[in-house]
Amino acid sequence: MKKTLLLFSLVFAAISCTETISVKDFGAVGDGITLDNEAVQAAIDHFAGKAGVVTVPAGTYLCGSIWLRSNIELHLEEGAVIKGSPYIGDYCSADCCPQNEGEPGFGDNTSGGHLLLGVGVRNVTLSGPGRIDGNSDAFLLDSAGVRYGHKSLVPARPSQMVWFVDSEGITLRDIELADSPYWSCFMLNCSKVRLEGCYVHTSREPYHTFNGDGIDIDRCQDVVIKDCRVDTSDDCITLRASSAHLLENPQDCSGVLVEGCHLSSSCNAIRIGVGEGHIHDAVIRDIEITDCNTAFNFVCSYSGERGTDIDAILLQDISVEANQLLRMHHMRSKDAKVRDITFDHISGTAPGTSHFWAREAAPFEDIVLRDVDVPALYECVNAQVIVEGGSFQQKELTPEQLARRHDYIENETRLLN
Repeated sequence: MKKTLLLFSLVFAAISCTETISVKDFGAVGDGITLDNEAVQAAIDHFAGKAGVVTVPAGTYLCGSIWLRSNIELHLEEGAVIKGSPYIGDYCSADCCPQNEGEPGFGDNTSGGHLLLGVGVRNVTLSGPGRIDGNSDAFLLDSAGVRYGHKSLVPARPSQMVWFVDSEGITLRDIELADSPYWSCFMLNCSKVRLEGCYVHTSREPYHTFNGDGIDIDRCQDVVIKDCRVDTSDDCITLRASSAHLLENPQDCSGVLVEGCHLSSSCNAIRIGVGEGHIHDAVIRDIEITDCNTAFNFVCSYSGERGTDIDAILLQDISVEANQLLRMHHMRSKDAKVRDITFDHISGTAPGTSHFWAREAAPFEDIVLRDVDVPALYECVNAQVIVEGGSFQQKELTPEQLARRHDYIENETRLLN
């Protein structure tokens, strides 16, 4: 008993002696007008080489890029907002580190700037209940307050709002990520990642945020996304195996658990794929999907890369309210392998026709539909689909329809360019 009490005393002493400072101690104003970048950065840098907690009291702190350091917690109190500067020059450049890049010009038209970024850091926590706000209005609306007609017309916008790369032990807890002008949260080549109790949202009304993703997990391992609410204009949650050209030691995307989340999107609730790597061993369960275009989108390749192999994915106990239940397709990939995908106890409404469209050279294998109680149809081309109960039914294609599907699938690279 004495040893137990001594252990508790030591743990309590370690917790109680952790230094806590406020950004106000370093001159932050929090009036939403003054650029508080230097003060917030100074508070974080105070803990260089040691652990500590940086608190952000109620107020609006206008900031450009903030570099996060290892072994710190950045805690945003109730009413605290870190808001992105409206000036693109206040953000880091695309060449700020080897793992970063921007996409100017006709593409997504992003600068490579990030509001909060951690490169090669360990044991970092972002905690709420405060808000990180990307200030999308400043970048996606013109001087008259009208949304640009296409993303290529946006003069400049930052890249992912919260960005971690080559990092370990990253936690986002009970925090709000709001109105990013691009992807909200991007984890690249990280491990031991936890997002719990977060609220992530990008604008769908009164304007649509181009590429307004919620949580993007790329080449990460040991990831838990739990009890989060994600309401976005683009993908809510993605699993990717991309960006290998930026990384010294790219890893698989594996060991991912998504649980207890509520997802809503103008695009996809869950998108799995893209890149040239391997996504495997993921469980997505106990999810509610509402007001969504497509619930599940498996796509091996969007552009010219080889395509990502996808296997050992379980989607279980999910309720759906969407226009379409799923898409599973190679798109531009010639031969990526997709197999061992199980949809188990999926229910709800998704009246649009779904599809499993694979290339003849790489048929989809072991796709299981177990008690998929969604009264809709799906098309199946070059895919082994095993049905175990439920109301989700295969659509019979005429020989002419099947021939057209084959032609489209095999020539999709040419047809979509």
